[in-house]
Amino acid sequence: MNIGERLETIGKLVPQGSILADIGTDHAYLPVWLLEQGRIASAIAGDIAAGPCRAARSTVAMHSLQDKVQVRMGSGLAVLKAGEADCIAIAGMGGSTIISILEADMDLAVAAKTLVLQPMAGAAGLRQWLVEHGWRLLDEELVDDPPHFYEIICAVRGEDAAYSPAEYAVGPVLLRKGHKLLGKQLERQISGCRQLLTNMERSERAKASAKYQETQALLAALEVLERENASNR
Repeated sequence: MNIGERLETIGKLVPQGSILADIGTDHAYLPVWLLEQGRIASAIAGDIAAGPCRAARSTVAMHSLQDKVQVRMGSGLAVLKAGEADCIAIAGMGGSTIISILEADMDLAVAAKTLVLQPMAGAAGLRQWLVEHGWRLLDEELVDDPPHFYEIICAVRGEDAAYSPAEYAVGPVLLRKGHKLLGKQLERQISGCRQLLTNMERSERAKASAKYQETQALLAALEVLERENASNR
């Protein structure tokens, strides 16, 4: 089963032998692939809409995995009972949506112990929220699949360091391990800051705001990280 580099990279961050809850499962490709790879014991595939649940059941039946995958329709983690899964994967949503899902059922998230998250946007805010709510950033990955560039975060329960805004923007684990795509990640973050500053400079009120000063400081810190990364190559 070929699921593409994004889902395969997400799958490789799921701990061996897990019972996986795949939230927003769509076609249930991730849990089916992980079962075929022998990486998980079983899975709960949840989605809020009837159409994706029908597609998920079709995928599960096609691979004769009905005894290993339960497809459930519901909102976020509400498809789970406490302790029913030891790893939760949420992929393909905005960072703020992922935070809302976790906040709505925090007890269920905490019971799972491991989160594998792939935000489509807002990764910096998601990283900061995780650390501030008792999660440790265990691992991070990047996938370059033009026109998309994906950030993937694996977090476990535990205390973590206090990171700077630039570290949250780039990914502290990516920085520590000198990820092969770190240069491109830094370029993207720097470009985003410069574009935001350019837009804000059209308004005197925006230029006088704390947000403008914070973005200037973030840009300067990112440029330092970029120079350090270049010198380490």
